[in-house]
Amino acid sequence: MQKEGFLVLGIIIGIIVGSIIGFSFRPSQANPTQTSCPNVNVIPISDAEKKAIDYINNNLLGGEAKARALSASPYGEHLYKVEVELYQGSQSFGKVNVYITKDGETLILRALNMSEKIEEPRVNVSVDDDPWKGNKEAKVVIVEFSDYTCPYCKKFEREILPEILQRYNDKVMVVFRDFPVHGNISITAAIAADCANEQGKFWEYHELLYEKQEEWIFNLTMLSVYAHQLGLNLSKFEACMDSRKYEEEVLKDREDGIKYGVSGTPTIFINGRKIVGVHPVEKFCQVIDEELSD
Repeated sequence: MQKEGFLVLGIIIGIIVGSIIGFSFRPSQANPTQTSCPNVNVIPISDAEKKAIDYINNNLLGGEAKARALSASPYGEHLYKVEVELYQGSQSFGKVNVYITKDGETLILRALNMSEKIEEPRVNVSVDDDPWKGNKEAKVVIVEFSDYTCPYCKKFEREILPEILQRYNDKVMVVFRDFPVHGNISITAAIAADCANEQGKFWEYHELLYEKQEEWIFNLTMLSVYAHQLGLNLSKFEACMDSRKYEEEVLKDREDGIKYGVSGTPTIFINGRKIVGVHPVEKFCQVIDEELSD
């Protein structure tokens, strides 16, 4: 029952940011020479409050979940504001403000202050036991979900991330987590990087995969060639690859990413603040600076 109640609360306060239901005024049918505003049918605030609650209970909620009004007050020239509590039995699931036009015809589930910046909520992203670089004690933790076959990930790794690390040096910790999106080829490349990690060469191999992306993506035998170039024990590397011993770890990263809302690569979390895709480095630096100043 508690789960249902939280779902109910999400119906109202979890509405997609920016979506406002039906706040519009009917066009006047008066002739073009009319010089005064048409009369508006303003209903009493108590009637508007009742209409809002009735609509929520009859159309938005289900099961045993209910809404009740705690207060109502005028809100600007055209609206009433109604403070609503959502509950089930004796359990309250929170409060939210809704708005109704003074004619009682239109319910608005969210008011937006257009001068305020809208931000996604922070996500509690685990670093797991994945490879990292930078300062492990840093105030800012950057977790990257990425795919070795993704050209946008390559751009982030080779152009954006090096500049971030150069600018912030020991002020950040960067963690790499796999999010394979192109099937077996993505998974195999991620396994290869983990096999290189066994021999202490993760970052060297990782960077080579992005540098040579257009080469190995059409010829997976190059994965062993790169291991040889980096001086790895080739028999151990190939045994690791044949066993696919790190496949479960790679897929766990992807499952975790999905839980965190990752749907494409690269997705970057800076202290839990999500940035999707490749942007100018200044966008990432702005978030890092804000986190360092807090």
